[in-house]
Amino acid sequence: MRTPKAGRTGRKLIAGFCLVLSCAGGCVAKSHIYDGEALVKGRKLAVLPGVGAPGPDGQNAGVMQAGVLITELANLQRYHVTGPGHLRKELADRTQPVGPALASEAAGKLRIDLLVLPEVTDYRFTKGSTSAWFLVDSTNKTTSKYWVTVRVLIVHPDSGKLVYSGTGSADSDKGYGPAVLEATAKCTAELRKFLADAPSGRG
Repeated sequence: MRTPKAGRTGRKLIAGFCLVLSCAGGCVAKSHIYDGEALVKGRKLAVLPGVGAPGPDGQNAGVMQAGVLITELANLQRYHVTGPGHLRKELADRTQPVGPALASEAAGKLRIDLLVLPEVTDYRFTKGSTSAWFLVDSTNKTTSKYWVTVRVLIVHPDSGKLVYSGTGSADSDKGYGPAVLEATAKCTAELRKFLADAPSGRG
């Protein structure tokens, strides 16, 4: 069960990295590798609390997206991937405002090489109708389509330097789940390809 304190700490973490998001916002129009060496040499990734999308359906989508991204990154079998809990626990008893400097200090103590910031920018459904006419009858059918766009930023915990950015969009008539998985796969596609072609960096 999520406690009010955990919720406040999670919001502080997100607020602390708003500067990173705003600085990177102008250069993430498409997925790109910005620091391949950091991606190859990195060992431990921490996924921060996800940012949800506007609208009633998208408010809690950030939490879901963080979990999906943890699984996606772990499936690369390249990194040790941890969720927001470790950083949240490290920062829980701090009295000063949580900003990039404090989060960087916590990441150093936890030996986190890279921070992963998930965001859901579109999470909604639309309804439409189709009609069929027969000689003696007609039918009307209502259909729903679910739209999802996600973004991921990977940054250095010390400097906030952007290492990787990716964006993916998908839609499905079978619910949000399939659209989320497809959009996430698209936003990490260049990362997967880069790592598949790169040396392991281990040893």
